Amino acid sequence: MATKTRKETIDLSRKIIDAYMDYVLTENKQPVSVYAFAKRAGLSEKEFYAHFASFNDLDCAIWDRAAEQAISTLAGSKEYESYSTRERVLGLFYTLQEVLNNHRSFYVYSLRAGRPLFRNLKSFRRRIEDFSKMVIQHGLAEKELEERKFISDRYHDAIWANTLFILNFWSNDDSPAFEKTDAAIEKSVNLMLELMGRSPLDSMVDLGKFLFQNTFNKK
Repeated sequence: MATKTRKETIDLSRKIIDAYMDYVLTENKQPVSVYAFAKRAGLSEKEFYAHFASFNDLDCAIWDRAAEQAISTLAGSKEYESYSTRERVLGLFYTLQEVLNNHRSFYVYSLRAGRPLFRNLKSFRRRIEDFSKMVIQHGLAEKELEERKFISDRYHDAIWANTLFILNFWSNDDSPAFEKTDAAIEKSVNLMLELMGRSPLDSMVDLGKFLFQNTFNKK
């Protein structure tokens, strides 16, 4: 009985989400009230509020589920554990793009309606950042990323910034099968991880430390 109740809950939540997506894409705006939306969807206000506190909360939940689906799909693959840091970050963005493409019209509308503060991406951001931190830990442990004082603790911010860049690029991409977004993902991730990896600057710092310790300290 408990399983059936849970399934009914999930089905109702899905029904609300589907009805909401259909409404905003048809009317190009949020419903004027929960009452009007519920009546049009064949629901009661009570059923709506049992799942979502507001339309903005519903927006956040839709984005959060997109991130959850992308991450669980990627991390659940058999090959994931053998992926390098680069492959994990690329996998995140490519899989997320596939998920968003399933309802592209809604997500593009939502991005534009939520600007400039992206207020509908709060939960989405937390989920992306939590996953990014795990990927970064893997990269540091495998020496694929360079540990830098005060900086490596903020590497996840770079991945989030790259997420916003890709979302914006994707929302404006008019190429067949969004091929330009694929290219933007690859090029931006390559640059980001090169900056996080060991660079000539790190070698210069190491040399400077060596010379200081072995020259000036002897005087």
